[in-house]
Amino acid sequence: MPISFLALLFFLPIFQILKEASTHSFSPVREIIGSERFWSITWFTIWQALLSTIFSIAFAFPAIYLFAKYEFKGKKILRSLVTIPFVLPTVVVGSAFTAVFTRFNIDEGWINLRHTVWAILIAHTFFNASIAIRIISTYWEGLNNNPENQSRILGTGRIHTFFKITLPRLNPALFSAATTIFLFCVTSFGVILILGGPKNSTIETEIWRQAIWRGDISTASAFAVIQLVFVILLSWTLINAEKNTSSSEDLSRARKKKPSRRTLTFHFAYLFCLFGLPILILFERSLSANSSGLFGFFTGLAKRTNIIPITPLASLWNSLQFALLAALIAVIVGLAASTVIVHGSKKLSTFLNVSTAIPLGVSAVTIGFGIFLSFTGPLTNLRSSQLMIPALHALLGVPFVVRSVVPSMRRIPMLLYENSQLLGANPVKSWFNIDFKLSLRSLLVGGGFSFAISLGEFGATSFLPRNPETLTAPLVIYRLLSTPGEELRGQAMALSVILATITSISIFLVERLRKAY
Repeated sequence: MPISFLALLFFLPIFQILKEASTHSFSPVREIIGSERFWSITWFTIWQALLSTIFSIAFAFPAIYLFAKYEFKGKKILRSLVTIPFVLPTVVVGSAFTAVFTRFNIDEGWINLRHTVWAILIAHTFFNASIAIRIISTYWEGLNNNPENQSRILGTGRIHTFFKITLPRLNPALFSAATTIFLFCVTSFGVILILGGPKNSTIETEIWRQAIWRGDISTASAFAVIQLVFVILLSWTLINAEKNTSSSEDLSRARKKKPSRRTLTFHFAYLFCLFGLPILILFERSLSANSSGLFGFFTGLAKRTNIIPITPLASLWNSLQFALLAALIAVIVGLAASTVIVHGSKKLSTFLNVSTAIPLGVSAVTIGFGIFLSFTGPLTNLRSSQLMIPALHALLGVPFVVRSVVPSMRRIPMLLYENSQLLGANPVKSWFNIDFKLSLRSLLVGGGFSFAISLGEFGATSFLPRNPETLTAPLVIYRLLSTPGEELRGQAMALSVILATITSISIFLVERLRKAY
């Protein structure tokens, strides 16, 4: 079942992209590589990702220091809340910073951040700073403080000690966070499309524009192949480099000190400005100031406009239904794959382990474009069916289920399986009582992440036919933001607030469940 699922929704689309790009001895690829526009787009893709990575880590450092060096009441809850910005739908982040630019009058006039690279960098920093906080603070928290203490005793200043001793010791975590953020920024789609505008194009957005706007399938296929090869080579290079930077460190068992009230107040204020302020302004801009009432934009979600075939509220209901179904499919496929990975033959286990991890590295836009190419002819009806969206979203969620469940299954003692066989239990009953029950909490965590991913998925879904019954909330938000008019923009903000709230609650519950485990 998992192999068939991956073959239909992943390997077939990727093969179709390669087939389209390889026509006439890869002439589409050779033509694209020889054009000046390609190198301009590639250069922009790389340097904006590099700057976004640097900004994300730099702005995350005050929070990293707080979590690594201090112990305070509510630390676990705050760490869970800091994770939420990373999983917010890209259209919500686009709406939030559109609201910020409008609120502070920096979307026109002398200071204009609208459709500039600065808007992209700011949004990427908001998105990815939480990754840096999570990875680096967890690593730093476990380091033994003896080298720093010895340096301070010998009279070295605090700043000099940090740059000469602490920072080199943090290299593995810094490199891990930087590579992860860089890959996310290279394959960023929604942020670039909404905040960057038509002038700032990356390889990811160019695939969408060539396929959807211009109908140039050959050029879009060439860009998709180049993106695919680039991401695979980059991932392989970074993984090998990360192995070379790994180092062994003594773990710290010392108790963390409690921060002063002034220190805690400063860090809370900083975290609010970094993560909370854009969301707060988004909520403010979602409130109506005209005669329709304070919540006029929210009540307007129940009304249909000329630019959308259904009401925004109906699109939200579509997204919730698709997300629940996608989570269910991801759980079933992921559980089956995890069972084979843990208990299957070595070759089959390795194949499934690698196959379920690959969709994490390949962008959703590339997968969506592959579906767009593959499901034609007899499969056209399947591409436009309501089942395609949750199935496609489930493909993006399966890696999270597998990465959650496999470690739990591998921790189960072999003695339990041996006792089950001695007691005469059949294989199905043995699997249910041991593998399923003991990995149920991890399965729910993976399913929760799949639900959140499906709610905000925008890149792959944008390639599917937009029938009224398959129109999702992220697509409607993008349509509303792209259309002039205060009423439509206000409705986009209101729908973004609701989508952000549902996503945040689901991720917070997943984090609580994971911590309990």
